[in-house]
Amino acid sequence: MRVEELSLTSFRNYSREKVSFSPGLNYIVGKNGEGKTNLLEALFILATTKSHRQALDKDMVKIGEGQFRVSARIIALGVDRNLDLGYDVTLRKKVANVSGFPVTKLQDFIGIFNVVMFSPEDLALVKGTPSDRRRFLDILLCQVDKVYFRLLQQYTHVSRQRNEALKLIARGAMKLFDLKPWDQQFAALAQRITLRRFQATERLAASFLSLTDAINRGKETLSISYSSSLLAATASLDVDGVARELERHQREDLKRGTSSIGPHRDDLKFLINGLPAAAYASQGQQRTAVLGLKLAELKYMQEVTGDYPVLLLDDVLSELDSSRRQMIVQVLMSDVQAVITGTDEDDLSLQGVKPALVLRVERGKVVS
Repeated sequence: MRVEELSLTSFRNYSREKVSFSPGLNYIVGKNGEGKTNLLEALFILATTKSHRQALDKDMVKIGEGQFRVSARIIALGVDRNLDLGYDVTLRKKVANVSGFPVTKLQDFIGIFNVVMFSPEDLALVKGTPSDRRRFLDILLCQVDKVYFRLLQQYTHVSRQRNEALKLIARGAMKLFDLKPWDQQFAALAQRITLRRFQATERLAASFLSLTDAINRGKETLSISYSSSLLAATASLDVDGVARELERHQREDLKRGTSSIGPHRDDLKFLINGLPAAAYASQGQQRTAVLGLKLAELKYMQEVTGDYPVLLLDDVLSELDSSRRQMIVQVLMSDVQAVITGTDEDDLSLQGVKPALVLRVERGKVVS
């Protein structure tokens, strides 16, 4: 998979810009605040419809304008496609089309173009919040599994409705019997989401182990596992088992007005020699873990889709030591198309890497 061309209109600090990319390594150079990351963000949006920085849609519209538009020509599994996504501030709505055909549901747009994003913020993933790690799994799975995206949407809706029902029951405005339909839907969706996340983590874990072992040369063992309240409580993860757990936690849920178990409570655990990495891993070991996770994500997506995603690296080389940079260099010299940013063109040459294309950005313009 690769991106051939990217076009921006009124996006962030870009008024109107068109950028062509090489199939190999593309290096975007510029001072901080000039717009390098905005180009990566635009590519991420075309893959997921959302910002990797979790920015609101309206905040990505150039100041003084009423809408933004990002477009790209991509090649996926040998098929040439044009992707277009726009957002209108007045309508508060995104509009997408693929090769000129309107897409009525954004879920049908996600996954046509795949990316793996690695930014400095990701380096805090090990010590970050469980919601950050769940978001990592959700972004990965939504790109390669359209069923998962629909399940996640439905689960979010049902979870909110169940929580509202719990509050109404606690106030005496609804009968306990009325909770049952929501419990049934919740259990079915929770089981399917948990199973998909668990299976994906199992596949990621195998690659993660070998990749991190290569980086740290066997000095310690880093591993990942999926931590689920449902998996821990049920002998087998089936819908009936989830329903029984909901019933067992019913009194607690009524007291709190929220669901105390389910995929919204789960976590992706990082371990070092079997111990929690957040507490026992050094900063360098945590960076090895995140790098291993991102490279495992790259491999996973290739195995599932049959095509490598585009690798987006946002000024991370300067954050890594030589051994970790070398692991990225090996990927950059493979068949993966990469778009990376940095402030110094010499950063890559020092690693023995020659970019296929160098782009310079100044004040929201690609000048070369």
